[in-house]
Amino acid sequence: MNPEKVFVTGANGMLGNHICRELLNQKYLVKAFCLKDNRQNLLKDLDLEFVYGNVLNFEELSREMEGCDYVIHIAAITDLWPRRKEIINKVNIDGTKNIVKACKKHNIKRLAHIGSASSFNSGLIDKPGDELEPFSGWKYGMDYLDSKYLAQQYLIEEYKENNFPVIVINPTFMIGAFDSGPSSGKMLLTLYKNQLPGYTNGGKNFVCTVDVASAAVNALKFGRLGECYIAGNENLTYKEFFQKACLLMNKPFKLKKIPYGLILSVGFLNSATARLIRRPPKLSYGIARLSNVSQYYNVSKARNELKMTQTPIENGIRQCLNWFQENNYCN
Repeated sequence: MNPEKVFVTGANGMLGNHICRELLNQKYLVKAFCLKDNRQNLLKDLDLEFVYGNVLNFEELSREMEGCDYVIHIAAITDLWPRRKEIINKVNIDGTKNIVKACKKHNIKRLAHIGSASSFNSGLIDKPGDELEPFSGWKYGMDYLDSKYLAQQYLIEEYKENNFPVIVINPTFMIGAFDSGPSSGKMLLTLYKNQLPGYTNGGKNFVCTVDVASAAVNALKFGRLGECYIAGNENLTYKEFFQKACLLMNKPFKLKKIPYGLILSVGFLNSATARLIRRPPKLSYGIARLSNVSQYYNVSKARNELKMTQTPIENGIRQCLNWFQENNYCN
């Protein structure tokens, strides 16, 4: 029996890198579709096919998808600044529509779409949010949050109205290697360099990137079509997370709690200044607001139905730090 081929968009990002490796581990053929930049070097040791293109160009997307069995759609713009930017909606919504159109044209067996846990309202530590919670991200006024939710709703409607074979994977806050941005790992890098001013009252659901990759690849065979799956692991306060990180860095935990009013004021001033000088703020007002929210989730659905692995977050922190050190991010 010939191995099945998976078309992966956004393959050169942190999650894409892990997903490509997991696909190869499960004996799939991989066709990596991505924008051309230096991040392809992170995949140069892998036995996969590289093709370059843009999800906004339907013709090249469709041409390269031909002959594939499955699609994992990761490509997205995750910028949180500026809060409103038209290209975010174009890539995250219109790009997803192009993916669906191409999948239909080539009779793709199943699409695994990478969404965001933020498309569901989070909860408290004793009552975490799940896939039944409504979206409440409108209040933050961020195109990234809104666009990921709208793309998800479009896909669910495609399943309901046209029986389109799709599953949505909704990662929480991922930590792991290959974070070339850096993106989520920037928080650890700032802590490592003693540049983190303190911690806030909120918390997140943290997950190792390798576990999200396992959920995404398993979704090609497991799970229910038309369903969303929050891919996460440990609910931790920021204090708990930074304590774990400091322990792994062999440094004492000296961070102090920052009052919410102060963090909001700093975020507001930073955002106002950023608009004037046209440079991204280190801390925006929107992120300041989110920093005090308890973003906790119940991840049992993905664990049970997608057989998602659950690696201790310490492993993800260690993998992230090791990768930063090996690639000279810590200098």
